[in-house]
Amino acid sequence: MLALSLGQSSAPYVRSRVEAGDTTTQCLFWTAPKLSWYQSTVGNPDTKPAGSEFDAVRRSFQGWQTIFAGCGNLSLEEGGRVDDRSVGYEVGGQNRNLVLFRLRSCADVAPSSDPCWGDDSCGNAYDCWSNDAQTIAVTLTTYDQKSGIIYDSDIELNSPSFTFTTSDGALCPPRVNLNCVSTDVQNTMTHEIGHFVGLDHTNFTGSTMNPRAPPGETTKRSIDSGSHAFVCESYPKGQASQSCIQPTADPNLGRKAQVAGCASTGAEAWLPALAGWALLLVRRRKGARA
Repeated sequence: MLALSLGQSSAPYVRSRVEAGDTTTQCLFWTAPKLSWYQSTVGNPDTKPAGSEFDAVRRSFQGWQTIFAGCGNLSLEEGGRVDDRSVGYEVGGQNRNLVLFRLRSCADVAPSSDPCWGDDSCGNAYDCWSNDAQTIAVTLTTYDQKSGIIYDSDIELNSPSFTFTTSDGALCPPRVNLNCVSTDVQNTMTHEIGHFVGLDHTNFTGSTMNPRAPPGETTKRSIDSGSHAFVCESYPKGQASQSCIQPTADPNLGRKAQVAGCASTGAEAWLPALAGWALLLVRRRKGARA
């Protein structure tokens, strides 16, 4: 939705909110001092070069961790590879912050009569990509709707529709080879991790969180100064994580789930927007479109 992205702030960084874009509502933020993240053992078999996606994801987290180590109060630690293929927060469950590539489209494997289409569970039920085909990746964050405290965040990448690469070089021709860039894993993941830690989009030129990225882009591999400042100011070293509004102490706060998506059409790619808001494990999407 073009108008949605064009309405984004042009500030150096924008914090995500309980109600997207509503600065009268609470910001989203982590309070746990250590966040473990995990990659699915499946990876993405079609990545070029083969197997390089694991290191590319690792480099993306390391870029953010370097900043947190310098001025922040969180530690982003790799938890290893796991067999998990389900995303979302399960109350009382063994929840992990998971990164996985979906390798097939739900439209190809989930019967149209399956109730999973109604309750948005096809992705987990069939291990498939349930979002729009033009969406590159989605970040699903579960948070407390009053305090803004984040409980869990998972990132899915759309392998059925995009050719993920990790090489340096020029934009790939129609036939992808090992020395060109198509949809860069590190470029996409660095942006997604920005959402993971509580950033929304900004139209600020050169920002990691700018929603636009041409095919073959790798510049978002490097985290910009505005996003760097977000870490220092929102997660100050030696201090508590900073909310935007004094949080309530109600012990029975409800949780909500948020989906961020990124899309590509024609000559331009759109990286993810913090978009959908609904009750726990129920997603309402407003995916950005070119």
